[in-house]
Amino acid sequence: MDAIATYLKTLGHPDRLRILALLSQGELTVSELVQILELSQPRVTQYIKSLEQVGIVERMREGSWVFSRLKRGQESNSTILAATLAALSDDNEQLVSDRESLNKVRADRSLQAEAFFASVANDHDQLGHEYLPQEDIETALLGLVPGQEFLRMVDLGTGTGRMLKLFAPHIRSGVGVDDSVDMLRVARHTLSDDAYTHISVQQADLQDAPLKDGAADLVTLHQVLHFLEEPSRAVKEAARLLSEGGHVLITDFAMHDFENYRDDYAHRRLGFNDHDMQQFLSENGFELTKVQTLPAPNPATPDVKIWHAIKTSTALSATG
Repeated sequence: MDAIATYLKTLGHPDRLRILALLSQGELTVSELVQILELSQPRVTQYIKSLEQVGIVERMREGSWVFSRLKRGQESNSTILAATLAALSDDNEQLVSDRESLNKVRADRSLQAEAFFASVANDHDQLGHEYLPQEDIETALLGLVPGQEFLRMVDLGTGTGRMLKLFAPHIRSGVGVDDSVDMLRVARHTLSDDAYTHISVQQADLQDAPLKDGAADLVTLHQVLHFLEEPSRAVKEAARLLSEGGHVLITDFAMHDFENYRDDYAHRRLGFNDHDMQQFLSENGFELTKVQTLPAPNPATPDVKIWHAIKTSTALSATG
C-alpha cells in the first residue's frame, strides 16, 4: 500500500504529468524535454529521477545522450499510469502547447537524421546493403509468418530500424538493439511517426542485449551475422530472448565467393550455407522450419537467404 501511495504522490504534480504525456508519445532526452517544457535542466532531471525511483520511467544512456521512456512490464503500475494518461484532457492548453513543441523537436531530429542518412547513403557497410531487392525480402519475411500477431519483437542489430517498421502492424511492442549511436539516430527518424509509438530502440551489444530471458516471441537478425566473429553467439542470444514456441527470422547472404566484400564492406563471413545455419540453430534449441532463397538481382551480388526457425527447447550445449 505504501508503494502505491508513493507512486500516486509522484504522479500528482503538473510538470511530471506533462513529462509523462510527452513520453507516452515516445522516448526523449532530457535536453529535448527541457526545450519542450521550458523548464531548467536541473528541475527536469529531478522530475525524471523521481519518476524513475517509483518505476514509472526508465533511462538509457547512449554515448553522451540519455533517453527517458515509460517503463514497461509492471502490470499494476501500468494500469494506474494508463488511467492517469487517459484522464488528461486533449484540449488542455498546456498539453496542446507541449505537443506542438514536441512536433518541432521531432522535425529538428528528422532534419539531423536525414543529413546523416544522406552522408552515408552510398555506404553499404553502414546501411546494410540497401541496394538489395528489399521489397522481395520483406514480402518473403512476412510470408513466413502469415497472419501472425506477436506480443514482443526484438530486432538484433536493428540498423535503420527497417525490420521494426515492417513488422510494426503485427506486434504489440518492439525493441531494436544496435551498438551504433549514429544508426540509432537514423532508426529513430525511421520510427518517429505516431504509428510506431509502441516501438523503441536502444544502444547495446546485440550479443548481450539488456533484456530478460524469454522476453520476446519474435526475434529478427537482418543482414547482421556476416559482420560477426562468432555468428553462433547471436543465434544463442536470440534463443535466450525467445519464449518457447517463439520465432526467429534470419536474413543473410548465401555462401558466396565475392572476396571483395571483406575489404569493401568489412564482412567477416562470406555468407552462410544451410548446414552451418542448421548447426547454429539446433545447438541452441531451434527447429529449422523453412529456408527461402532469393536470387541476386545481378551477377555482381550474392543471393539472399531467409531461415525461419521455432524455439522448441533449451540449448543442447550449455556453453554454446
